Amino acid sequence: MISLIAAVSEDMEIGLNGKIPWNIPEETASFKKLTFGHTVIMGRKTFEETGILGGRRNMVISKSLPKRDGIEVYCSLAAAIAAAKAEKEVFIIGGASIFLQALGIADRMYLSYVKGHYGGDAFFPEFDTTEWHRVKSEAHGRFTLVIYDRKKK
Repeated sequence: MISLIAAVSEDMEIGLNGKIPWNIPEETASFKKLTFGHTVIMGRKTFEETGILGGRRNMVISKSLPKRDGIEVYCSLAAAIAAAKAEKEVFIIGGASIFLQALGIADRMYLSYVKGHYGGDAFFPEFDTTEWHRVKSEAHGRFTLVIYDRKKK
């Protein structure tokens, strides 16, 4: 299963100047709980922001990043997904261009809708809500986690 996981503002912002524009420890804990023990796939810029995420298999999409301990580097999203094909669930964690590439092949989305507007410069891609079924919604203080599964055709 290929899953996208992101925190998005009311304007679908995911970043500002290469960083997440909010600090919500409860949302970060939710992300960790969902992804811990799984494979995460991210772009180079996201990796530079987050570093190696402990307790997870870290795959980075980059044509320029050198190999190093703790990460696997792939030149494309397709190559990373192929390398993770034996995994039960793989999480795509960003950034914007990786989300855009993965949206058409994703089976599930975990979106934490964060309250507020942040003037971001990176956005989660638009998606057709008719292609997705809302499975679960959990309201938290400053965000609501919504899980969507792609509708079967």
